Formats: sequence, structure tokens, C-alpha cells
Amino acid sequence: MKFTFRSGQQPLPGYTIKRGIGLGGFGEVYFAVTDGGKEVALKWIRANRDIEMRGVAQCLNLKHPNLVHLYDVRTDADGGCWLVMEYVAGEPLSVILSRHPKGVAPELAAQWFHGLAQAIHCLHEHGIVHRDLKPGNIFLENGLIKVGDYGLCKLMADSQHAGMTKDVGTVHYMAPEISTGNYNRQIDIYAAGILLYEMVTGQVPFEGESAGEILMKHLTTPPDLSRVPAEFVGIVEKALTKNPAHRYQTISEMAKEVSAAVNTTVTWQPIAAKDPAVQRSFDGVPSVLPVTPTMVFQQRWSELTGILLWSVLASAVLAVGWTLFTGHGNYSKLGPIFFMSVACSWTVLIPSKLWQPSAAEESWTRRLLLMTIGFGVALFALWLDGYELPLWKSPDHIAVLHPWQGDDATREMLRHSFFGKLFRSENTSMPIITCYLSYFGLMFLVLRWWKTTQEDRKKRFSMMPVIAAGFWAYLLLFLLPSTHDREIGFVSMVGAAVVCQVVCPWKERTQVKKKKMRLALA
Repeated sequence: MKFTFRSGQQPLPGYTIKRGIGLGGFGEVYFAVTDGGKEVALKWIRANRDIEMRGVAQCLNLKHPNLVHLYDVRTDADGGCWLVMEYVAGEPLSVILSRHPKGVAPELAAQWFHGLAQAIHCLHEHGIVHRDLKPGNIFLENGLIKVGDYGLCKLMADSQHAGMTKDVGTVHYMAPEISTGNYNRQIDIYAAGILLYEMVTGQVPFEGESAGEILMKHLTTPPDLSRVPAEFVGIVEKALTKNPAHRYQTISEMAKEVSAAVNTTVTWQPIAAKDPAVQRSFDGVPSVLPVTPTMVFQQRWSELTGILLWSVLASAVLAVGWTLFTGHGNYSKLGPIFFMSVACSWTVLIPSKLWQPSAAEESWTRRLLLMTIGFGVALFALWLDGYELPLWKSPDHIAVLHPWQGDDATREMLRHSFFGKLFRSENTSMPIITCYLSYFGLMFLVLRWWKTTQEDRKKRFSMMPVIAAGFWAYLLLFLLPSTHDREIGFVSMVGAAVVCQVVCPWKERTQVKKKKMRLALA
């Protein structure tokens, strides 16, 4: 499905569309700028206008730091309905959680949950249930959680025995009693329990091949709490109780227990609310705090350490295997292949896991960073080969500042070697250090190495990155001086493509059609 409107168009007078940012069941969302220069989000309501507008009308005048603000409802020249709302520059929680397949740290989940809880509480105090809480509708901007997408919001008075509703939410987060049409704020508390479960484990508690199967699990199957951190087990269990009467009666009650579970030590400054009852109900509950870069770094580093250890083991297996099959009893290459495979793998793994650039700088910023680190790998390779590095304390005349001086034995080996078939002579035209820097720098520049580390890649292991690495590694062999250097360089680069895929976690994509993710009630 493609966006209907393009950048630069003005389907709504006074607003210029810059780009599409989201496609949903009810419409399309665009990033736009007013004639006065204010950045806004425009939602064109493409289907189910009555349902969407009912939810919007109930939330149009709500003001809360943790809710996406709605500015206005407008109609275009063709009668199309548009919702003008706050533009949130942060990522949706679904994108953030996709980078953490095993969940985030409990302290981080607790901070996010408080922002979510305050948004839900504001809705509940105004007699509104959200009905569609899920990671795609929750955003993190500058450390502040914001909840949006009010298309399925409904007054609680209308929710009792309410029938004839076309859509009632996403089945992974749907409370059992929704199927009866008899529900209240407990359905949002149930969804909040699902979200807390997903934040700390990386998975939703109930999966299935169809909406019906997932809903049946909500109705009959207790959640698997073995993956939930011990401090959250009791909280999640109570929030996901099948009987709504046995759940938390208010979201603030649940938020207080989440805070106590992680022993949050913060300044107690509840977010001020227009209604005094809202303020009182959140006494003792911390306001959402900025997620510090240190916490995010620690979370990513904890995931990375295990990956690095596995990469060492995988590189050792690769080095031993290559030496056994090609060494013919000569194990002198075992050490260089192992250490270079580890170095090349870590060059890809460390920046991919510790640094997440924005979409605008996704490709070339990563490429240039990898190329820069590749220069360091080249110097490491020089040192492994026994060369003296050109440091400021080094003598004026060192070997790496001069071209390679080959011999007849090397030329004869190149003629009959796999690594000399394409280039049958040594590289004697460039200084040795330039040869190494050029080879490893270009190898890390030309390929999108970070794709081999992403959890949402199509397959756990694919031959395409290995083939691509082998192609470029062989094509650039003319830059390296000798047969030995060419073999080590080729094997280490191909090995990095193998090791990165083997050691990085992979999250299998759920093969469920989007149309099946909403439950229709007769």
C-alpha cells in the first residue's frame, strides 16, 4: 500500500505535506508544515470515518504531557476528513522494542510505564477507554512517553453492552471481555500488562496463526511468566487475570507497584493535572523521567558482551576449519586468520549494537564510520604481520613506508594460487601501509555490513552477504602486496560476514496478515 499524497502537495489549504509517516487501518498520517512554519501531523481519514471521528471528538480537548495533542478537524475541497495533531519526532515503542528482542532493563521499562500510566489515567478520569494500546501507538520523544491514535477511544458509558462496533483493537493486546462488548477501563489495564510483559521480555505473551487463535489464548491460556523478571511477575500476573474484577482497579495502583518493584529513587514530582482527583491518585508515583544515554548504553552493552564472546568462538572454529582444509600441515596462518576474523567481526558488531543512527543518516554515516574503523583494522593487520608501525617515535626509514619487495618464490606462488588467478603479480607500486589501509577501508565502505546484525533480517543466515563480501574481497585483492596478505584479507572479510550472522540474534517475522489483526464483532 502506498501513500496517496506526495511531498509538496496541499490537499488541505494552509498545510504542505513533506512526507508520509504512517499507514493504518483507518487512514494515512503525514508530516506537514503550516503556512506559518509550524510542524504538525496530518491524518487523512480514509475509512470508517464515523468510528474515527467518535473517538477523536471525545479526546479533542484533552491536554496532558503524555498524550499526543489534537489541534483541529478539517475538511478538504473533496469532502475528505483530516485530523490536525501534534507531530511527535520520536520513535514508536514498536521500533525501539524491535532493537531489543530480549526486552529492556527493568528500570527502563518502569520509567516508560509511568508515562504510559499517566496518559491512560488521564483518559480514564475523563471517562474514556483507549481500546487500542499497543507499541505502535506509543512514542518516546526526548525521554517522554506519548500515547496517540484515539480512533478507537470510547466513552465508558457507551462501552457497557456496546455492540455493532466494527473494530475493537489489536488482538495481541485485547482483553478477554472485549469479545462480549461489556467492558470498561479494565481493558486498558490488561493491555498495559501486555505492554509491560513485552517491554521486559521482548515478546507478547500470546502468539498464533490467526486472530481467532490468539483471542482464544487470551480467553483460556495463562501467560508464561517464566521469562518475566522476578520483580514484575506478580504485577503482570494480576494485570493479565482473565476476570477483570481481579485486576488492578486503577492504572495508578498498578503504576505504584511497578515503581516499588524496581525501588525507583527519583524526585517525586507528579505531573500536574487539571482535575485535582488526577493529582491525588498519582501521589507517590514518579513522573516520567528522561531516559539517560547511560541507561540506553548499558542496556545495549549487556546484549553486546554475549555476542562478542560468541564471535570469538565462531572465529576460532572458522580459523581451524580453513587451516585444516587448506593448510596442508602448515598451521602458521591459524593465528592471523583467527585474530583478523575477530577484529573484522567486532568492527561490525560493536557500532551496530551500540549506536543507532536516524533514518536520514542510516547509510553513509554508517559506511564512513566503518571505513574509519577499518583503517584501524588495517594497522592491526600490519602489526600481526610483524611490521613496525609508523609511530612518531619510529625511525625515519621503516618498511611500511616503502613498496613491497617481492621475490621469485612469491611470483611463482601467485601464478598457481587461487589468490593470484585474477592478479598474477604482487603490488609493488604503493607503500605497504597504503595497501592495507586501502583494502580494509574500501571493504568496510562498500558493503552495508550492519544488515547482517539486524534482528529483523529475513533469515537467520543468508548466503547473499557472504557472497557479496567474497566478491568485493576478491576484487580488491590487487591492493594487497603478497599471497599471504591476500589470503588473510580474503578469509577474514568473508569470515566476518559469516560470524556476524551466526552470533547475532534473529527475530522470526510473524506470518500473520495485517487484516487478521483486528477482531470484528457482529
